[in-house]
Amino acid sequence: MPKFPRNHKDVEYYVAGRKKRITGSTVATNDFLVIIHEENPTLTIRQLRELIGDRTKYLHNSEAEEVLEAYINAGHGDHIPTWK
Repeated sequence: MPKFPRNHKDVEYYVAGRKKRITGSTVATNDFLVIIHEENPTLTIRQLRELIGDRTKYLHNSEAEEVLEAYINAGHGDHIPTWK
């Protein structure tokens, strides 16, 4: 089994203007965020966070919420993501 660094994540997220990653997640969480974004292509990251937080529409996914919170904390909450 290969050894990875302690903070290794399968998918890393970056924002424009920064070389260092803001957070990481599993591939499943990335796929979940891509599906939500494809269903709602005009929503900003902050609006996606509110949508995912609504437990009547989606199952609770704390890792996805952490990814979106990292974008909001980095000052990119009002941007529309370009996830594919």
